[in-house]
Amino acid sequence: MISIKKKLSRYISISISILLVSILMLTDLAVDTWISGEFDLAMINKAGLLTTLVSEDTHEIDFDFADEFMPEFSGINDPEYFQLWLDNKVFERSKTLDLFDINQLPRVDLAGNSSSITDIVLPDGRSGRMYFAKFKPQIDSDVRESQGLTKAQFVKQQKPMELAYAISNEGVNQILWFVDIIFIFTSISAIIAVRFIVFNVVERGLRPIEQLNIELKQINLNSTVSTIDTTNLPKELMAIAHGINHFISENKVLYSREKRVTSDIAHELKTPIAELLSLSEVAIKFPHEKQLTESFKTDVLTITERLRNIVNGILLLQKSTNNATLEKQQVNLEVLLNSVIMREKKANRVVNVNFDQSCENVYTNEFALTTIMSNLINNALYYSPASSSVNVTVEAHSHNNQVMIKVSNLSKHDYAEKDLALFFEPLWQKDSSRTSAERYGLGLAIVKSYCESISAHLNVAMSADKELTFTIILSTTAVV
Repeated sequence: MISIKKKLSRYISISISILLVSILMLTDLAVDTWISGEFDLAMINKAGLLTTLVSEDTHEIDFDFADEFMPEFSGINDPEYFQLWLDNKVFERSKTLDLFDINQLPRVDLAGNSSSITDIVLPDGRSGRMYFAKFKPQIDSDVRESQGLTKAQFVKQQKPMELAYAISNEGVNQILWFVDIIFIFTSISAIIAVRFIVFNVVERGLRPIEQLNIELKQINLNSTVSTIDTTNLPKELMAIAHGINHFISENKVLYSREKRVTSDIAHELKTPIAELLSLSEVAIKFPHEKQLTESFKTDVLTITERLRNIVNGILLLQKSTNNATLEKQQVNLEVLLNSVIMREKKANRVVNVNFDQSCENVYTNEFALTTIMSNLINNALYYSPASSSVNVTVEAHSHNNQVMIKVSNLSKHDYAEKDLALFFEPLWQKDSSRTSAERYGLGLAIVKSYCESISAHLNVAMSADKELTFTIILSTTAVV
């Protein structure tokens, strides 16, 4: 199972750790390079100091060196070494070279007035670095002027000398190793610290989700708590919480509706079943009663037909509420309306039709639209006074490619707004006693369900003079 906390902690820890280790590694390389550079620069400066002690006049070359001022070239404690060559012969060397069997520094083949730094093994066995350079001794200006030569002319007559200066680099290597160890320790510590900090920060950051989960577990369809408290939720979870609250409220409404529908179905079925039981018991108890025998079959048939109508209505409602896609095609609306009116107008009631010929065809499912119009017209005829008429109006809607169908009738009852909102609830009836043997409160629920299936807009409104109007808006073309 994927864990957001572990995944997020891992990715953030790895990312920050790679960044920190990269920075520390570059810093380590920079520090090592700087220390090594400073060490080489110190060697060059020391060698330069030694070359300045070599001077030349017309007679000889002097090396003005004093051990007492540079004890590192004569003692045995951390000794340093130098050696001078002239005409490929040793001109001068430090006393520290005489302390060991290997008393020569290696020569390097270089061009004139150039230098190099190489790694060597010192005479005392330690690792070290050697600076080797070719140079020409300095000359006194008085000597040069006495001969009447320019500096360039005198330099051409000079013989080059070679200088090798060697020093142990074990101390600086220890420093470099110490710096490397510090950086390695720092990197490991940083990775551990980042891991610990990120894990705790992510855990604390995801705590509101855990709290949200705890609140969700306390909510069920029968509990009094129906919403999640969003007071202390972070902004990122507000949209989720609102969506969950909407989902909970919708499910509670659906659950309450299902409970009510179940109760209403049981109530609708209970009455005819009780009547059948009563008729059967009476017929059994008084088998020779002529009056009962004559009406028994008719009563049983009537009650059975009522049961069949209830069951058929429930099955039709269930069929209309499934998620099956209804096939749509072009339907002649005028022909369909005339067919429905002829079938439903059994008592020769007046049904006025005002039809706009520009709305002759609609793009919908014929069975669904027939069922919708049959229920609406039948409902209008049943619940309106016998002396009144039912009006059906078909006209173009303000939006392009849409048709508006209105079914209007005078109502026997005065419905409030809250009643209109319940019109399309299954098995809802205005009469709470539910004494009707013909109407079961399923027709308008079927109308709404089929309207949703064919993407038709359905609305109901009641005017001040008790005229009830159902409005359906259909598309005349296929929606792309």
